[in-house]
Amino acid sequence: MSRERIQIRRGRREDIPFLQPIERAATLRFRDPEAFAAFWALDFSPALFAHEIESGTLWVATLGDDDEPVGFAFTTVIDGVAHLDEIDVHPDASGQGVGSALLERVADEARAQGYEAITLSTLEDVPWNAPYYEKRGFRILAASELTPGLLELLHHEAQSGFPMHLRVILRQELV
Repeated sequence: MSRERIQIRRGRREDIPFLQPIERAATLRFRDPEAFAAFWALDFSPALFAHEIESGTLWVATLGDDDEPVGFAFTTVIDGVAHLDEIDVHPDASGQGVGSALLERVADEARAQGYEAITLSTLEDVPWNAPYYEKRGFRILAASELTPGLLELLHHEAQSGFPMHLRVILRQELV
């Protein structure tokens, strides 16, 4: 499918029933990595998606003329920098540029809002995680570059059961 067929738009309430199944299907790709239990335990409830929609921070991807979401992303701000909280693409739509289109839209929005960079937290050892983002202009931050908010995020992830020896924070400059 060509990139022109990918549509990215703000999330709407009628998208909510599609979003948790996308996240669950995407999480199943982590069955082998040791982070699976932590990913599976995350609470992607309808209330969370409703909050992100109301905040204007949720983006959904659709394919072609079908308005049903096949992927989504939502953001927050940590220490004055845009932060990609989550990005998921249904495995049936992976490899078609959906994730890249979502990532570009999130970065464009952050840039338009005046943020100098965007960060994210991910696994270093999974090909569709840190290596994927590095190919798109992100770089892994050294421990000395982590801000108090990013350290708090990592602490929260550790408490959630993520294998912290595999977690990294990446950053992409937007200016």
